[in-house]
Amino acid sequence: MKAVEFLNLGLGAAFLAKDKVESLLEDMEKRGEISKQEAKAFVEEAKNRAQKEQEAMDERIRAQIKKTIDEMGLATKEDVEELKKLIAKG
Repeated sequence: MKAVEFLNLGLGAAFLAKDKVESLLEDMEKRGEISKQEAKAFVEEAKNRAQKEQEAMDERIRAQIKKTIDEMGLATKEDVEELKKLIAKG
C-alpha cells in the first residue's frame, strides 16, 4: 500500500470515528447521561489531542524525509546556496 493510500485510509477512519463519537455523545446527551457542556468539553479535548498527534506525525514524517534525503545523498537548499556563494566568490 502506498503512503498516500495509507494516509487516505487513516483520514477516512478518523472522519468515521469522529462522526460515530459525535453521534454517541448526542445519544448520551439525549438520555441525560452527560450534559451538553460535558459533551462539548469532550469534543474540544479530542480536537486538542488530535492536533497534538497530527503535529507529532508531521514531525516524524519530516524526520523520515530528511533521513531519506541524507541517505540518498541529495543536495539540500542549504547545500545549493553554499555552492552558489562559492561560485560567486570564485
